[in-house]
Amino acid sequence: MSLRSVALALLGSAAAATVSLAADLPSRKGAPAIPATLSACSESEGIPTDAFGFTTGSDVADKGSFGPSLTYGGGFGARGGSLSGHSAQLQGSYGLLPCLEVGPYLLGGVANASFGGVSADATNYGAGVEMKYKLLGRDLHGIGLTVVVDPSVNRTDIDGISRFTGYNTGIRIFADKALIPGKLYAALNVSHDLTWTGPSPYGRSSTLTLGASLAWQAVDGIYLSGEVRHQRRYSDLGFGTEAGYATFAGPGVYWQATKQLALSAAYNIQVAGKAKGQPGDLDLTNFSQHLVKVKAAYSF
Repeated sequence: MSLRSVALALLGSAAAATVSLAADLPSRKGAPAIPATLSACSESEGIPTDAFGFTTGSDVADKGSFGPSLTYGGGFGARGGSLSGHSAQLQGSYGLLPCLEVGPYLLGGVANASFGGVSADATNYGAGVEMKYKLLGRDLHGIGLTVVVDPSVNRTDIDGISRFTGYNTGIRIFADKALIPGKLYAALNVSHDLTWTGPSPYGRSSTLTLGASLAWQAVDGIYLSGEVRHQRRYSDLGFGTEAGYATFAGPGVYWQATKQLALSAAYNIQVAGKAKGQPGDLDLTNFSQHLVKVKAAYSF
């Protein structure tokens, strides 16, 4: 495999390690109560946004609430060699207006790959801002629905020689519903990430992600989840030229350790997939085989 192929694999690993690292405030909703004034963002029962693993719930921060979070993301596994990526994201989320949460963040990571005697190391760093607006509330409409716009910029250096700059815009929809109040919850996510990678001439790619998850509150403050996610990679900004697809599944756990502190972890394994022009039943060209997410969030 050429150095350029290894570089592209490293870029893919770095992207996989930083995907779905949204930093949301841990829920501070109390026992169910009827709000004085119903609105999309005033729920009688809060559902922790991180209770669903890599999938995300619809709740947003209350107006004036602030909280930092730190998330680790790992992506591992490749065909015909070794590939691993590690990333960290530090984010502060703030309830700017009713139903509107704004979360600027910094991110960084490292990745390394080795194929057929050719190896390379990469480092990446960047920044972005996640903007979430809740359109529908569960109390009023039966489901929670939030729209998200997440622009970011990321710089990747490979062996200190090749340098790439990526501009990504994520457009997302987060939905959730209480199936059994106080016990069982469901979430559905739809995301499309548009990426420009330079230097000029800029390459264009996009990733469509569909995720569904169930979360069960085993005991007060502890949620166990299981999810299935399907991702499709395209060699353009739309859906015209497909580069590959992958389906992931895995468990997650969420613990509301204190009123302010929440800890969560999730693991996904690629169970099916296909890369265009490549043999095998998995896509290990555009996606990792194993994904890990660990997060700590604190709210004031």
